[in-house]
Amino acid sequence: MTRRMDYSKAILVLWCVSSTAISVPSTSSLPQKLDEQLYTTRRTPKVRIDLPVSKSKQPVGDFSGNEILNSERTTTTMLLESTTTHKSFSTDQPLYRLDGSNGQACILLQVDALITVKYRTKLGEDQEANIYVPNDATVTGNCNDENTVTMSLKWNAFLLSWSFAKTPGGERWYVEKIELTYNSSDRHFEHIDQPGKTIRLSTAQKHSPMLFPTPIGKSYACNNETAIPLTDGKNHASVLLRGMKLQPFKFKNNEFAAEFSCTALSARGFRDETAPVAVGSTLAAAVLLTITGYAAFRYFKVKKVKYDTME
Repeated sequence: MTRRMDYSKAILVLWCVSSTAISVPSTSSLPQKLDEQLYTTRRTPKVRIDLPVSKSKQPVGDFSGNEILNSERTTTTMLLESTTTHKSFSTDQPLYRLDGSNGQACILLQVDALITVKYRTKLGEDQEANIYVPNDATVTGNCNDENTVTMSLKWNAFLLSWSFAKTPGGERWYVEKIELTYNSSDRHFEHIDQPGKTIRLSTAQKHSPMLFPTPIGKSYACNNETAIPLTDGKNHASVLLRGMKLQPFKFKNNEFAAEFSCTALSARGFRDETAPVAVGSTLAAAVLLTITGYAAFRYFKVKKVKYDTME
């Protein structure tokens, strides 16, 4: 009996010892948990530090925000000023004026013109020369005719001539011809194959369309770039017209009259008025031939009837 109780006490002591060993936390796990806590604690502040840093810039941002706003306002002001300057520059084109015999303006031309001439060098290469029409070009011309007037711009070795006319009904004016005359020895034509020649290029060709047809008493205005080809059949050039205002046949004052815009009404519909004139002339000729033929038929018919009656 005593041995059994000793055995039970031994089992009880062993159980207590084992339970105590199990319930005591492992010392090896404490550093790991502590390290994890420290690691987590170190990462969390980093995240939280990043956010406060960006937030801490808020006061600076508020202060610099005013500077940015002021900078944006300054930039906007500068943009507006540059736009205004650009507009004033676009309308401030060279003005060429030809006076009539009465001392008043007969032709007014305001344009920024660039001439591009194609030529060949002595080595057989094709080149292009760009020539700007200067502001101080000498203006000459003739305004004595009521239906046709001319204007010429001369500088150095170049002469740019404009010929204006009115439509048959006198309702519109148009540019009948633009002609460029130059000397091939000019400095713009480097190593040209044929120097010392006077070359004349023109828009006037067979069935050439009317240019810039505009109602009489109005000025033609066009802000778009317009390229006019020139040729003599062998040589070629073009005149680029930018920001143009043009008015011949003036008789009231020295200012441009009401504008006829190239964008308000497409000039393409009026560019070639030779076709309606040709059609009208053909119809008139057909009617005249019909009347003449009918008259001849009646004449010989009546004559033959009278001759047969006499017999």
